[in-house]
Amino acid sequence: MVLTIAGSDSGGGSGLQADLRTFAVHAVHGVCAVTVVSSQNTQQFRSALPIPAGVVRAQVEAVLDDFEVMAVKTGLLYSEENALLVAELTEAGLLPSLVVDPVMVDRHGRELYSDTTNRLISRRLVPHARVLTPNHLEAMRLLGRAVVDDTQALGEAALELESMGPEVVVLTGGRRDSPTMIDIIASAGTTITLENERCVTTNVRGTGDTLSAAIAAGLARGIPTLDAVIAAQDFTVQAIRRAANWKLGAGQGPIDHLGHLPYVDLD
Repeated sequence: MVLTIAGSDSGGGSGLQADLRTFAVHAVHGVCAVTVVSSQNTQQFRSALPIPAGVVRAQVEAVLDDFEVMAVKTGLLYSEENALLVAELTEAGLLPSLVVDPVMVDRHGRELYSDTTNRLISRRLVPHARVLTPNHLEAMRLLGRAVVDDTQALGEAALELESMGPEVVVLTGGRRDSPTMIDIIASAGTTITLENERCVTTNVRGTGDTLSAAIAAGLARGIPTLDAVIAAQDFTVQAIRRAANWKLGAGQGPIDHLGHLPYVDLD
């Protein structure tokens, strides 16, 4: 069983909707604590209703009181109060095998948090993560410095993030202007570079959520951390490729979590 602490996406492509689909595909039961209810589609983010930290705490406690949660992933926490709550729960040892997807910028690169909240996530969540999954922009905010978008600089950044406490760091989406994209894994003081041909599509909504959710699902099933990370990265790449030609909405569409499963005809 896996718990996601994340926001709800009315468009269904990201957030806890993507998390729960990913958990199901990996044959683990998903439970959730909602941090924000958003009104959005493939084209725009329209509005959001933050969930008070006390309500988020009540959701988490209700889940933990009844279920044996084997792994937890965090997504968009949305507010400083929710970030502080999750930090406190983590420091109390209540969130096992924690996968932290920091979600510090939106899909257009706009800031989601204040500098104070960024520091809170960096100093109090990151050190307790079993796996940390920032993209290039989020890595810069966690480190508080610029990071050049090339293999060497991204590898150095991943190692610096690993030195902050996580067992494994997955720095995603590197070399954005290259025909190939890289994800860099830092573990035990060394790096592994995973390189894939860029899939030309706008359907990439929820890729970070999917990656971190797939990692958490693997950990919940007892898969070793590095193996879970590599399997999750491959799952995400294939989900992007399957959805490359989808026409769902007029903007940035979702990826295909389920297309590799057999179709069930109910007629």
